[in-house]
Amino acid sequence: MAEGDVVVATIPKNAREELRVTVGEYNDIPLIDVRVWTVPAVPGGDGQPTKKGLSLRPETWGELLGAIESALGNGAVDPEPDEPAEDEINGGEDPFADE
Repeated sequence: MAEGDVVVATIPKNAREELRVTVGEYNDIPLIDVRVWTVPAVPGGDGQPTKKGLSLRPETWGELLGAIESALGNGAVDPEPDEPAEDEINGGEDPFADE
């Protein structure tokens, strides 16, 4: 994280990593960075940024956000899809029924 960058969110990814969203500038170009950071091994220690992440201009993030919202169905995605109804499987016919 460069001097002057502002952390706007920290999101746990797993026990050893977190996502950090920062706002800053590079060569006078405003950027929003979303990057995976390691979680400090010692409480109060410093985490380290990894190479995993994106640093994009705000307008590009806006386009990406729209694409992500479309992919998620604006929050309507069910993480566990419903099982198909019995009549949707094999056209409703029981493949093991006696003929």
